[in-house]
Amino acid sequence: MNDLIESINVELPQYQCRRCDTPGCKPYATEIANGTPPNRCVPGGQETLDKITKILGQKRSLLNENYGPPLNHQVAKVIEDDCIGCKKCIDACPVDAIIGSANLMHTIIEDLCTGCELCIEPCPVDCIELLPITNERSNEIRKKSEKFFILKNFIQDGKTKRKQLNKNIHLNAELSMQINAKINKRSLNKNKALKKMQIGLLQANKNEKYVNSKDIDKLISTLKK
Repeated sequence: MNDLIESINVELPQYQCRRCDTPGCKPYATEIANGTPPNRCVPGGQETLDKITKILGQKRSLLNENYGPPLNHQVAKVIEDDCIGCKKCIDACPVDAIIGSANLMHTIIEDLCTGCELCIEPCPVDCIELLPITNERSNEIRKKSEKFFILKNFIQDGKTKRKQLNKNIHLNAELSMQINAKINKRSLNKNKALKKMQIGLLQANKNEKYVNSKDIDKLISTLKK
């Protein structure tokens, strides 16, 4: 499966424009490998679709223009005098090609900008323009920027997992406090509870290959006395 995903991803244009309803080209390649139609990459054009359908062993199909429009070979540039430093374009950029701090002027690293246009709509002061570049230059930039797209998503996934882990730790702590509170409020036969726990552990291990189930049954019988 991984080889198929990589083969598909190589043929995608690496705009990371999200017009295919996925976060970027590699995620779309994964979706295609899992059965999603391969005809949604309008910026890649019919040539890209033909290459992917050949990899998949499918019949030739046409692009779904509903996922357009196509993209020009271009890079974005901030009109510095108009920039208010809101950081909205920074958050929107899929390859971290925009740098700057809050309330300070932002700058686009042209060597990384894929021309995906995702920074245009969020800008509240319309201070981003698109400049044409050659096809060769565009291909070079998009190939280079793919690594930054993968890195950004890797970091974001890590942050999401840490947030979920912290949330689970907090929930477990609350649950433990609730259980302890209930235990403290009632008269608990600790020896009986301990035996019950031991029996449960022994029963759970009866299916292990390296354990003699008859020996475990004897231990359980002893504990139940």
